Amino acid sequence: MVLRLSSSIFALAMAGVLFFSSGRILAAVPEPHSLTTVTSVGLSPPMNVNSLLPVVNNDSSANAQIISLMFRPLLWIGTNLTIDWKESIAKSVSVSANRRTFTIYLKNWKWSDGRTVTANDTLACLHLIRKAGVRYPNAGMGGMPNIVESAKVVNQRTLIITLKRPVNPTWFELNGLSQLFPIPSWRWKAYSTNDLYRLQDNPAMVTVVDGPYKLQRFTLGRNISFVRNPEYSGSRPPLRTLSFTMVTSDANAFWALKSGKLQVGMIPHYLYAARGMVNNLRTCVSNGGYGFNYIALNFTNPSVAFLRNVRVRQALSLAINQEQIIQVAFHGLGVPGFNPVPTNPDTYLSPEMKHLVAYPDLAFQPEKAKELLREAGWRTGKGGIRFKDGHRLGFTMMVPDTSQTLVAVAELLQSDWEKIGVDLRLRMMPFNLELAKMHPKGKWDSSMIVWSYNPDYYPSGDGIFNTNGGTNYGGYSNSLMDQLIRDSTEKNGLNFLYQYENYAYEQQPVIFLPYPEYIVKYSQDLSHEQVREALYSVDCVPGNK
Repeated sequence: MVLRLSSSIFALAMAGVLFFSSGRILAAVPEPHSLTTVTSVGLSPPMNVNSLLPVVNNDSSANAQIISLMFRPLLWIGTNLTIDWKESIAKSVSVSANRRTFTIYLKNWKWSDGRTVTANDTLACLHLIRKAGVRYPNAGMGGMPNIVESAKVVNQRTLIITLKRPVNPTWFELNGLSQLFPIPSWRWKAYSTNDLYRLQDNPAMVTVVDGPYKLQRFTLGRNISFVRNPEYSGSRPPLRTLSFTMVTSDANAFWALKSGKLQVGMIPHYLYAARGMVNNLRTCVSNGGYGFNYIALNFTNPSVAFLRNVRVRQALSLAINQEQIIQVAFHGLGVPGFNPVPTNPDTYLSPEMKHLVAYPDLAFQPEKAKELLREAGWRTGKGGIRFKDGHRLGFTMMVPDTSQTLVAVAELLQSDWEKIGVDLRLRMMPFNLELAKMHPKGKWDSSMIVWSYNPDYYPSGDGIFNTNGGTNYGGYSNSLMDQLIRDSTEKNGLNFLYQYENYAYEQQPVIFLPYPEYIVKYSQDLSHEQVREALYSVDCVPGNK
């Protein structure tokens, strides 16, 4: 709690002197100004930081979090998935009547050395994205950078970007313009793109920043710390110093939290029973970030050709007891998910999907699932597993071994599908190996995936489920789906996005799963505002879990 003081006693109180109030002697207890935590709290297990620069990094949540402390994007997207103009460097964006030209007006923003952040600095970021090419991890999202026909600087605070085709302005702002970070072009112009990739973990590259914090110290694989940027043009940061310790697992982070080495940390689901060991700390519940869980299906593998039948996919979906997964694997911390548009927040969820989330039993119909399999020609055989034309209805699912929670989810799915006559085999493996196997025409059957929308905050499905999409791992192809995705990116209004997400639920291009939430614990003397400064891309609501 912040103590509000009258001006006459403010100086004494700030000096820690006792003063009288209503006949009692009170001591002014200042808020702490420092905080130590780990990366990705409330979102995922902690990760190491290995890059300090925008664009030339692998876009991991840890790197994105650290970079956002030093460099502010043109448009800051809040946890409600709309533009937070207060935190954005852009003051406003105007869109032409033909929905092709975007005029961006910048605030009077300063670099930490006193220089003005200019439209040229923003244009330099676009040029860097172009030069990075396929190495840029977000290439294609929001159409960037190929959708841009031209970009020109009008003056130091005005930039005009013209696109090759009309677009849904919300889609381009949230998925395209959100990728642009003004960069200190006068400092980096001497470096080639290859140089920047090589120097991305060099502290000397970030001595001038425009974000709320400046780098204080960085030891690769050990720790990274920041100090408040006194020249920051936005609201004064609530912490004087902010530090991150690099640990190897969320279990290690939990024990560091218990010992007091961390002031903010997350309780992983598999340690939920141990939460009483940190009952001395305050609690908030994070929404787990903006994403969805799913099972990718390989439509190009002839060994599991039955997955191309929509009735088989619908049966698999209807047999999943999502409420049971939430209660057992997530310990009640999660929300149902029935399509690729995230449930929490439900900013872009269609009315039909909101109804399903409110009444998830409507989507759990194992008897209907059995009926669909019978209609598809699958009959019950030996051991209760279904057969058709001499083939057994079974497939293998790759499961990342990095999360005991995902293993628990996989085992619950195995049980649910066995009840309708489907034989699911589980194969645990390191996540990197799993991703390496997931390419079109590969020999894998299915795989558990967690997708996070960042920086593609408008969940149009572009690149995920359209034919030849960059992350369409299973080779799904459907002309109507392609059209609905195009409509959601090109036409104004949420109705086109609603049509896409409703069709995705009907088609099940992947099998959608519930999405987890997480308990975040923090020291009693920290304010909620200070805790939020240590989190990235998550909302965290105070609670009593």
